[in-house]
Amino acid sequence: MRRGITLAELMVMVAIVAIVMAVTIPRMAALRDWIAVNTAAQDVTTALAVAQNAAVMQGTRARAVIAADSLRIDRWQGDTWGDLLRWPGPGERGVTLEVSNPVVVFDAIGLAWGVSNTKVVLRRGTRSETITVSRLGRVKRW
Repeated sequence: MRRGITLAELMVMVAIVAIVMAVTIPRMAALRDWIAVNTAAQDVTTALAVAQNAAVMQGTRARAVIAADSLRIDRWQGDTWGDLLRWPGPGERGVTLEVSNPVVVFDAIGLAWGVSNTKVVLRRGTRSETITVSRLGRVKRW
């Protein structure tokens, strides 16, 4: 009766594990990129929705400030902007940010102020997401 494994069997097992890891590790990187970009896109759309909701519910202007290091929501308090909420931005997840208008202001009925749509592009690795906000306050994710 033989106990244990031979050196040849051990080498075959190590080779099989190495092949499996060589195939799965690149796919794991793509999965991590997808998760990071998806989460960052959810954070940005949530910030826009919360800012719009705050404007409508409080009957005043509210703004979402979109930056790589933070997402911030402020409300108009008579003569100045006051902090309402803040959380980490896409940069915390290694996601790059391109935004046409980093400040989106909503009025008391939920319409976005400004002369054009706001476009937010989030990228990491080969994965990217685009979010647009119309002047009517509609948020669309591509």
